[in-house]
Amino acid sequence: MNTATTCLDESDPNALTVEQALERVLAESAPVGGTETLEIAAALDRVLAEPVAARIDVPPARNSAMDGFALRAADGRAGNRLRLIGVSAAGHPWQGPVGPGECVRILTGAVVPEELDTVVMQEHAGLTESGQVTLEKDASPGANIRERGEDTRAGAVILDAGRRLTAADIGLLASQGIPQVAAVRRPRVAFFTTGDELVPIGQPLGPGQIHDSNRYTLAALLTRYPVEFVDLGVIADTEEAVRSALTQAGATADLILTTGGVSVGDADFVSQLLQKEGRVGFWKVAMKPGRPLAFGRFGRALFLGLPGNPVSAMATFSLFVRPALLRLSGAAAEPPWTLQARLLEDLHKRPGRADFQRGILEQRDGGWVVRSTGGQGSHQLRSMSLANAYIRLPAESSGASAGEEVEVIPFQSVF
Repeated sequence: MNTATTCLDESDPNALTVEQALERVLAESAPVGGTETLEIAAALDRVLAEPVAARIDVPPARNSAMDGFALRAADGRAGNRLRLIGVSAAGHPWQGPVGPGECVRILTGAVVPEELDTVVMQEHAGLTESGQVTLEKDASPGANIRERGEDTRAGAVILDAGRRLTAADIGLLASQGIPQVAAVRRPRVAFFTTGDELVPIGQPLGPGQIHDSNRYTLAALLTRYPVEFVDLGVIADTEEAVRSALTQAGATADLILTTGGVSVGDADFVSQLLQKEGRVGFWKVAMKPGRPLAFGRFGRALFLGLPGNPVSAMATFSLFVRPALLRLSGAAAEPPWTLQARLLEDLHKRPGRADFQRGILEQRDGGWVVRSTGGQGSHQLRSMSLANAYIRLPAESSGASAGEEVEVIPFQSVF
């Protein structure tokens, strides 16, 4: 590691590109071992450890897609009058025979009697006082009927291993009568912040002090992922305190996250100890905000040391920690989705680093437009709160002009 290179230069030959850094992170982020059995009510967002096959056909029987009258297609000519002999309701199917010239009132979701093959919607038929149904339009064979197994056939794989379960997946499992699933063990994440200037919220600030926002940000971000995490608090800026925290985390966690202490200052003990007692994969990325990003291992755990500035910490979390967490949990680390949007104002940058500026993305006149949140300093957390997207400007660019199409990464795809 060349500690002579400072973080003041835009072009740094020792810094990896965002793509190179992410490739290295993912190469070492193998799924953690172990599975556990979960009730499906507690399985939202968890990752399946094995595929799930359907137990039954869905629907389990032919049923009506709407309220109307079930009949034979042969009796379904406009003007015909059919004798109404009963009702088939959801959970209460018609049990008797249905002869030619007869029909059954049927409700949505109800079983269609075996000998009938068509449902006429109630808007296309009239009911006389004598109990006869008059058809107002020709009926098409098979109309408005859901066939048995139309959605799912028994034995078919309905959810693959590695899938992170959604609310719809939970409903699908319930529709099959499946009460439990095997899920990948949640990765254990230990995190802490460093800095003698940090003061817990709720306590008054002294000279040169600031409130510790990064721990709360990290905890909030981690709740969105299938992980279990432990907050080790604020660690004092001493080599002994940082070593103790790293050693504890490295013995019990699958991933260690820190903020601060990863640059080249005298009190940056996180990076110093990672070099001396752990393993360094890389420590600088050609991006803004967030160049000082340390990656490696300490003890049994992967290590990602995020910058101390709050916006930099969030940016590096979204681009590197998020995919690592997904990979560790057994899910696919899919890249964030991007779109092109028309820029509403000029943006400036110096060539050398990929720039992820905070923006406000919205639809206007049938297309996407984006504008800056204003100040882009890595300490300006309010601009992150106002934003809903990154405006990504390539490393070699010197900015973009109003009216140009720029690449945008919506926050919902990275947080």
